[in-house]
Amino acid sequence: MKIADKLEKRLLGMAHLLCLIALVGAMLAMIVLTFALAVPEKTAVSADPPLSASDVLASIPGSEAANDALSNDSANGGSPTVNVPGAAGFLIPGPLRTVLNQDNASQPLLEAWLTSVPLADRQQFLDELSEVVARATQRAASWEWDNRERYVAAAMNQYARVKIERIGAAQSTIRAARGRSEQLGSSLGTLLALAGFLVLLLLLTAIERNTRHRAGDQAA
Repeated sequence: MKIADKLEKRLLGMAHLLCLIALVGAMLAMIVLTFALAVPEKTAVSADPPLSASDVLASIPGSEAANDALSNDSANGGSPTVNVPGAAGFLIPGPLRTVLNQDNASQPLLEAWLTSVPLADRQQFLDELSEVVARATQRAASWEWDNRERYVAAAMNQYARVKIERIGAAQSTIRAARGRSEQLGSSLGTLLALAGFLVLLLLLTAIERNTRHRAGDQAA
């Protein structure tokens, strides 16, 4: 019986020590996770990254008749009003409004672009697109009308493509960051539950050891 008691006490002591080590490890892991949740990302990601007119114009051909492949041929019209439901409630700057009034085909194009832009980002999209139109028009002011029109259309298409891609990439990054935070929070909750279980085991093993120690003293 004495050998069995000694073996049982050793096993109980080892279990107590292992629980204590696991609890310390869980506490350290919780501290690390709490720090990771508390510290913000080093690089803040904008949901609507800006895109300058200079960057857009630098990425397309800058000579006459070189932008046919980038622009969409369209029939000119004298539409006095802008019919773009996606821009309802937003201010359309003058240069962009002029293009929309002169070219009927540009209105459905703008509507299609705006469907890919969140409502909160549409005013900046319109402002930046209008700046691209103004800069492209100024650069091609001495060109023939057809070439000037193609250049402006190419600049608009290039801006919309790059801008929408950047917005999509930014939203993906933001979703990934939110998923990381949720995963860290879930891991922290799991560690809290584990720490509580280990504390309970430590209490039980401590009570068991004390009970056996008193029983041994009384038997002696």
